[in-house]
Amino acid sequence: MWKADYLFEVMRKSPHYHPYVVIYPYSQYKGFSKEEVEDTIKRTEIFVKSRGFEYIIPYDADHHCWIDIKKRLNPDIVFFSSPYKDHLPQYFIYHFRDKLTCYIPYGFTNFSFMYEANYNLLFHNLVGCYFLESEIHQGLYAAHSRCHGVNGVVTGYPGVEVFLHDDYRPRDTWKPQSSAKKRVIWAPHHSIEEGFALSSFLLICEDMLRLADKYADTIQFVFKPHQLLKFKLQQIWGAQKVEEYYSAWAHKENTQIEESSYVDLFLTSDAMIHDSGSFTTDYIFTRKPVLFTVRSEEVRSRYSPFGEKMFDAHYHAHNVDDIDHFLEDVVLAGNDPMAPVRQLVYEKYLQPIDGMMPSERIIYEIEKMINS
Repeated sequence: MWKADYLFEVMRKSPHYHPYVVIYPYSQYKGFSKEEVEDTIKRTEIFVKSRGFEYIIPYDADHHCWIDIKKRLNPDIVFFSSPYKDHLPQYFIYHFRDKLTCYIPYGFTNFSFMYEANYNLLFHNLVGCYFLESEIHQGLYAAHSRCHGVNGVVTGYPGVEVFLHDDYRPRDTWKPQSSAKKRVIWAPHHSIEEGFALSSFLLICEDMLRLADKYADTIQFVFKPHQLLKFKLQQIWGAQKVEEYYSAWAHKENTQIEESSYVDLFLTSDAMIHDSGSFTTDYIFTRKPVLFTVRSEEVRSRYSPFGEKMFDAHYHAHNVDDIDHFLEDVVLAGNDPMAPVRQLVYEKYLQPIDGMMPSERIIYEIEKMINS
């Protein structure tokens, strides 16, 4: 959910700000064990350390409790990474009503059936600044929020800013191969439960392993599941079957699992297969071939006007034969008729506003408010 690398860097280099990352526990899913919570916090700490960011884990080990960051830091500006009540009360927006509160969505808002969750929670109506991805999103926010979008500011999306910097050099995290192969990401979403299911995972999971075997000499695959997929699969399959499935991806010569940041993975790949809402937009920034595995004909209707434009810039697979064809014809043979469509969508909806990077525009808008 961390989407603020460049924003943090801009603030850190400025004499006007002293930014911190605050790491606190996620508690929405009660099924998480104490060990899983501790492991997630530890991995987050390692991630933040790798960026060289100053951070705080507000845990009092002596009293075995999470402490009030407001009392410890007394921050002037607070950025939230989530609008939900999925953490402890001392970290929710109610506690910071006397501060300038800000929100960057943790993914592009692409779905029409989530307008309430994305635009009209109490959080959205209380936050001081909601930094929005585009004018289309601003219009949706104004139409679907009780505050009519008065706190919305269009800045572009900092979560994908790394793709806009030509000087960024990605790390190559792909498993070494004995011969050159095309690199394909498979990124299934976690929405596998009945009633909400958007993900095709349960329909194609075994077929994807077979395709990995079929193309063992020509294609290298990375299994990039949503972090919540394993947890949900354990409720359906049981822990043993889940471990066996994940292990299969980890141990084939031409496959591996990646469960951390996706930026370097995207930039060093040749193509992607997925059914994720936010990745529908994110991968378009690479302008590389991308395939959406369509669970049902209803999927497109669930997208917002913005999301539809991104969805329509994808190849679409309705069965495993369509996936096979994409791998054979687009990835290996290089026939890519959707390339100009992706480029047009990028230029019309995704490139920086007036040439200003999203993080720079966020700082500009904050300082404009402070000065007024």
